[in-house]
Amino acid sequence: MELGYARVSTSKQDLTRQIDALRKAGVDPANIYVDKKSGATTERPGLQALLGYARKGDVIVVHTLDRLGRTVRDTLNLIHDLHQRGIGFRNLADPIRIDSSNPDDPMGQLAVVLLALFGQMERTYAVERAAHARTVATEKGRRTGRPSVVTAAQLAYATQLRDGGATIAEITDKTGLTRSTLYRHLPSRPPETLTADIPQPADTKTPTPVTAPSSPAAGPSSCPTCGYEPATRRDLIPHRADLATIWLHLGDRGELREARHCAHCQPHGHVLVVSCSRCGDGPLVTGTDSGTDEIPAAVRDWLAQQDWAVESDLLCPNHS
Repeated sequence: MELGYARVSTSKQDLTRQIDALRKAGVDPANIYVDKKSGATTERPGLQALLGYARKGDVIVVHTLDRLGRTVRDTLNLIHDLHQRGIGFRNLADPIRIDSSNPDDPMGQLAVVLLALFGQMERTYAVERAAHARTVATEKGRRTGRPSVVTAAQLAYATQLRDGGATIAEITDKTGLTRSTLYRHLPSRPPETLTADIPQPADTKTPTPVTAPSSPAAGPSSCPTCGYEPATRRDLIPHRADLATIWLHLGDRGELREARHCAHCQPHGHVLVVSCSRCGDGPLVTGTDSGTDEIPAAVRDWLAQQDWAVESDLLCPNHS
């Protein structure tokens, strides 16, 4: 039996071209498994379902080899496992065709290695080209990524309120901006100077994150940490924007805890902003040293598990 597999990296991309090619190659649509997830990992629901269903004598058909994976190691390991299980493999549109009718053919093995290497190189070069384009655009004064939700006037007003002693909660009420947006755009406070020429070290003690006991959810929009739910529709939009932000709490021993917070229970200590270099999205991290912007190893591991690209520039799953 021939089993098809099609994959795109994000939910916004279309699988139609690959599925049509598989159908024209004789694969039953009922036997075509699909994924909308980055090829940087093999933990993909469609791929895992395909591998679980395939039996000895079956043949897996893909449009191009890089649909299976974008790293040489993962692709070769996957094809080796298929060979050990007696499952065949063939591609449709690569410049070098692979057919598993003779898996021990040295030229066939070379073709697999070359195509896997080309797929990994293409991904590496794509990341480098995107990083170069962003650098050039920044040097020319052009902003990259999605349009900012913060205007210069809003940011200036928020900065004025903070310098006047307003709390983050007061600033969100007066500007209409969410707390996570303020964390991303407000410049850091300058260190307080107590003498004419000798700056005093700032208090680096990080307050313990406020994590109120969970209460029964009053509705679908209630905060999972403290149970708060807005009473008016006007407050619901910024409330949902706050809950959409992932908070990562880093413990003293390097353990990481994921949470969601509304404006009523969000931590007030030092926050490390982790952002995708393309769109600016990413989690907020507490428990880090306020004197550095270095991303802790535990946070990098978490990003990798969420399909982020962390080798050079940070790229979220939608842009990796």
